[in-house]
Amino acid sequence: MIDKFKTYMLEEGLSQNTYNSYLKDIELFEKYYKDSYNENLIRLSHADISMYKSYLLNHNISAQTVNRKLYALKMYNKFLVEEKIQNDIVVREKDYIKIQDCLLHEDIPTQEQVNKLKHFASQDKKNAKRDFCFICLLIYGGFRESELIKIKLTDIKLNERFINIIGKGNKFRQVVINDLMYDALRYYIEERESMKIKNPYLFIGQKNKNTVEHLNRNFCNRLLNKYKKLCKILNLHPHLLRAFFCSNALHNAGYTIEQVANQAGHSSLNTTRVYLRTKNEDLLTLSNKL
Repeated sequence: MIDKFKTYMLEEGLSQNTYNSYLKDIELFEKYYKDSYNENLIRLSHADISMYKSYLLNHNISAQTVNRKLYALKMYNKFLVEEKIQNDIVVREKDYIKIQDCLLHEDIPTQEQVNKLKHFASQDKKNAKRDFCFICLLIYGGFRESELIKIKLTDIKLNERFINIIGKGNKFRQVVINDLMYDALRYYIEERESMKIKNPYLFIGQKNKNTVEHLNRNFCNRLLNKYKKLCKILNLHPHLLRAFFCSNALHNAGYTIEQVANQAGHSSLNTTRVYLRTKNEDLLTLSNKL
């Protein structure tokens, strides 16, 4: 059943991280159910969901984690309905814990740090053009790592200045290519052509150089790990640069919330509004004026 559920989530367009997390949550719920009632889980009931929620809270599980586990159970619930194992959705909106939005958020890199990152990437001895292009697309395109590794050369429309993307939930969007992205893409693609690479995907490494497969998502973190100490960004990861794009677009480039949501592929404007929040140091300055 778990294998079928995995296939169901993939068909629903969930990312690899999300479906792995949901699978783990369902496996833990099955263990809890077996330990509690000495029988195997077949279908879900609202009473069992409520008792599980209380169990988690009594074991000091955070509200955010409880909500994630409930989202996993709701996805499993939909799967069971699809399989005609049960007829109703028993995980309800009121089951989720309401969490007050917090103004404090993960520190986004400064412009100086981003400039250092571009500089050191462009100086790499082996893969300068590839690494610089990769960094530019993260910083100015706001791509998810799962989207970056799946960009094909045919998706890139340099003359028209956009890249076709199939993003989260299989949603199509077109990301604008600015001047820095344009130059980075042009030089890297020219280098690829001179190497006579046959792989249809934009970004290549040793493992996929002579195949027709895209890179593993781990490639993104490995590439950034090369530069994080040089740039003094200790917690550098792809989503941090995606966050830089959203924040920079809203605060400095004059994008509207709707425009950022469109370029980043956010399904809800509430996700984009996160980047309108006050920085930690700004909030502290205001607080000290009380």
